[in-house]
Amino acid sequence: MKWILGAILIILAIGFLGMLLPAIIGIAAGFALIRSGSIIGGLIAIIAGIGINAAMLYGGYAEGSSGGGYSHTDDECPYCGSGDTDGNHCYTCDDDF
Repeated sequence: MKWILGAILIILAIGFLGMLLPAIIGIAAGFALIRSGSIIGGLIAIIAGIGINAAMLYGGYAEGSSGGGYSHTDDECPYCGSGDTDGNHCYTCDDDF
C-alpha cells in the first residue's frame, strides 16, 4: 500500500512540475544569466518563462475543462428542438449548428 501511494504521489509531483516546466526553465536560465552578469537578459528570461507558463495555463482554461473539442451539453437542435443530431448537424431540420 505504501508503494502504491508513493508511486501516485511521484506521478502527481512529476505532472505538477511538468505543468510548470516553462516557468522553471525561465527562472533557472534567468538566475544563470544574472550570475554571469547579464541582469537584463536574466530578467527577460524570467519574465518570458513565467509569461509562457501563464499563457499555457490561460489557454487550457479558455479552451474548457474537457481539453478542447466541441461540447454541446443537451445535444438538441437549437432550431427545432429535435434530439436527432450528431452534435453539430440536425437531421430533422437538416441544418448545421
